[in-house]
Amino acid sequence: MHFFNEPAEPFTAFTYYDLAFLFIITAINIYIFKKKQNINLNRFVKTTVFVLFFILIPYLSNTIEIRNIYKKFTDIDSFNLWYLIFKYPVWWAIGILEILYLSKLKEKIQSQSFK
Repeated sequence: MHFFNEPAEPFTAFTYYDLAFLFIITAINIYIFKKKQNINLNRFVKTTVFVLFFILIPYLSNTIEIRNIYKKFTDIDSFNLWYLIFKYPVWWAIGILEILYLSKLKEKIQSQSFK
């Protein structure tokens, strides 16, 4: 698919790979935690979400983006890649929202189980 290999526009900073990462990780988390009635947000789960959203996914996203940029353009200035640094805070915010959503889902499921 050719559109996956297009670099992002600097004002969006999100590619189709980023959207795929976001959809897959969020869908897996929601499926697992809705399927399992006893949600336990222990240190392992929080560490896993931290590693995914704070380190691994932003790194993979930037690596794929840089590869796509070097495929499409021949004259690259490092100043043109400055927008890539802003992918990290965006993914950090998404990770924080994911943890908050999972904790709210845990509270909701626990309140339903007590009724």
